[in-house]
Amino acid sequence: MEMESGQIALACNDEYIASIVINTSENPQHNEALLSDDDFAQELQLQEVIISSLINQPPKTGESSKPAAEEGSAESSQSLCEICAEKKDGDSMFPLPGCTHRFCNDCISRHISIKVTKRAIVDAAAALACPGAGCGGALGAAACRAVVPAGVVAAWDEVLCEAAIAVGERVYCPYKNCSALLVDDGGGGVITEAECPFCRRLFCARCNVAPWHAGVDCEGFSKLGKDEREGGDMMVHDLAKTKKWRRCPGCNFYVEKNEGCLHIICRCRYEFCYACGKAWSSTHGGCQ
Repeated sequence: MEMESGQIALACNDEYIASIVINTSENPQHNEALLSDDDFAQELQLQEVIISSLINQPPKTGESSKPAAEEGSAESSQSLCEICAEKKDGDSMFPLPGCTHRFCNDCISRHISIKVTKRAIVDAAAALACPGAGCGGALGAAACRAVVPAGVVAAWDEVLCEAAIAVGERVYCPYKNCSALLVDDGGGGVITEAECPFCRRLFCARCNVAPWHAGVDCEGFSKLGKDEREGGDMMVHDLAKTKKWRRCPGCNFYVEKNEGCLHIICRCRYEFCYACGKAWSSTHGGCQ
């Protein structure tokens, strides 16, 4: 039965209860005269219970309002990310063809960033694996690049380039503020002096040190102490080679002979031959 707005339809199988509600609503004065105070109080309480149960009664099957239907449709269009456990819209989810796992773009972006930072990509031909446990699915490269920051994409390209070069052919610029990846194809023999094409500075590719140890071969450079390998010290080594200074075998201090014999007594009291650098003895002589 259709009811006007604001009215409530009552349905009751108990004739006694129905009569109380109907008669009370139609002729309250008559009922007040017939009922005692206790009965009247019970009647009012019963009316409140019946009306409250009818108002709070859930809708029947098939009855739904438009906002509820729209809310259900919105929830059905969302997916649960298996990493952050949050519901996201479809356009915020990462496409995984051939895989049943569901991840949002933000979680996939963080996953790739960690892999690139840790240089976990060791094979240039291998795709990034699905982060799902025990899953053999792969992440599409084109889709991955669309969700990660530009800086991560650039670092990813560097990792892939490095993975494509054999370990024995990799050479890195030794300057700390450069560290560019170079390739030694071995076509020109042993490379010593080299120039980084990125920072345009010289270094020794064989010793992998910077700067280039001009005037000192690799064997001689390897014998130098760490405090002697700086740029200023290397200039001293180059000058010593030009002036033909001799290094004392006892303290490694440079000695220059202006005149006199070949018998040199260093400030450390070590005696050696200036011509050959060997220790001086009573039997030593005639080395020239």
